[in-house]
Amino acid sequence: MRRGYSTITPAVVHALSRRTLARALGWTDYKQSVTRTQLLDLVLLIAGTTRTLFAVVTRYFGFSHQTARQALRANLGSRDQLTTRLVDALHDVATFTRRDRTRRWTCAIDVHYVPFYGDRSTPGIIGGPKKAGTSFFHAYATCVLIHKRRRYTVGLMSVTKGVKPHQQVQTLLDQVVARGLTVRGVVLDAGFDSGETLLLLQQRNLNYTVPIRKKGKGTNRRNECYTQPSGTITTMERVTEKTRQAVSTRVLVWERTGEGAARVYAFRGWGDATAVSEANRARLGRRRYRERFGIETSYRQKNQARGWTTRTDPEYRRLLEGVALLLRQVWVCLTLRIARAQRLAPSAWVAEFPLAEMLDWLTQRIRARYPRTRCITLPNKTLTTTATT
Repeated sequence: MRRGYSTITPAVVHALSRRTLARALGWTDYKQSVTRTQLLDLVLLIAGTTRTLFAVVTRYFGFSHQTARQALRANLGSRDQLTTRLVDALHDVATFTRRDRTRRWTCAIDVHYVPFYGDRSTPGIIGGPKKAGTSFFHAYATCVLIHKRRRYTVGLMSVTKGVKPHQQVQTLLDQVVARGLTVRGVVLDAGFDSGETLLLLQQRNLNYTVPIRKKGKGTNRRNECYTQPSGTITTMERVTEKTRQAVSTRVLVWERTGEGAARVYAFRGWGDATAVSEANRARLGRRRYRERFGIETSYRQKNQARGWTTRTDPEYRRLLEGVALLLRQVWVCLTLRIARAQRLAPSAWVAEFPLAEMLDWLTQRIRARYPRTRCITLPNKTLTTTATT
């Protein structure tokens, strides 16, 4: 009997990426100018090369960049439709099994800010602390599984002006639950330390760890926690700012060696209260929060596959973010298969297949399908014989 085998090739990477986009986005041909296949390859090539639509179209495709923009605009759909389709694509790549759907996952939720340097009245941008030479950004909140080798992005939304932190958490958790996954716990950044967020997590009976920031310079219930010795576990009671609802949560005061300043973590759950001491549950909560930094890694990797644009269209920008996350998702899926085939430890790095290599495979495969004309005709024999020898 012939020995079975499988290989990961540029053709496999290209086929998986394009097939997933085709199923989820539901795009169609644009008149007789641009086929669906060309449009999908165009978007993947923009992402894989991190270049603009204009630069890619003028080099590899037989239609104009204006035609390409019209084809994209005709297929993008509304903001909510595009978001739903992109999230569906992310889950399609992850291919969660029946066992995965009975598992209780821990998620990290955070917001990623993309600097914007255009008109401040542009729809979809929000203000924030100055970064990269600007105080205005397009912002995107994501939900990522923090399990090793399964750091899949399972939720995505745009953050616009007026959307509160607890509304972002609610939307992302709803996306995850609607697609059949069960969330056990959530780890959040300090930007989600509002009372409404804590109430939402408590109402959903979720484990959570959220750093609590100081508020002002005076004495209040938040700041009083920072005066406690490291290792203190106490209860912090407060009220929400808008609705004045009472919020109560256990907090851990902890100062890491060498930091010189304590941090306060609100936590809940992380173990059966009857079997695990509260000190151990607090320690587990802090450990889960440290694992949250994997979501920062996902943002850096996503930037390796995010196409460049100066357009103000929020739907097109969201498409670029979603496709970048999708390509990273493909990479996570393939590296998981490699690690299992090679029986690598959960913490071992799959050195032979970094994300940059996968993107290079993808772009080479698409370029081969749309070869460039490597010839520029100049008038009047501008180049001399000496220059060409």
